[in-house]
Amino acid sequence: MFEDEYIRLVIKPRIDLILEDGVDSIADLVKKFNTAHSCRVSKAKVTEWLKALDYRMTKKIEFNRPIVRTLRVGQPPLEQVPERPVEFRTQHTQQMFNFPAPTGMFANVRMPGFEE
Repeated sequence: MFEDEYIRLVIKPRIDLILEDGVDSIADLVKKFNTAHSCRVSKAKVTEWLKALDYRMTKKIEFNRPIVRTLRVGQPPLEQVPERPVEFRTQHTQQMFNFPAPTGMFANVRMPGFEE
């Protein structure tokens, strides 16, 4: 009856905590979830929760090979240039407040910025 709300409000924060630490597979997620919360949830149930939360797990295979560079005779070794940190610069401009004086009920109330 309230399963979707329960999954979103109770289960999701607990799964997110485990996902922040990193998992290798759904089975690893189930194992860490059961250990962290002292429970026995099946892999099928966790998969159902992940589908209800619209989470997708992808399988990524990487091969890290050592880079072999051959240097020619008399060629200086390659230097690595350190990366510069990225700085964000934003400019905010103040908008003009050219509003007409209020009429009617609040005519006696001065607008902010127009006080003496």
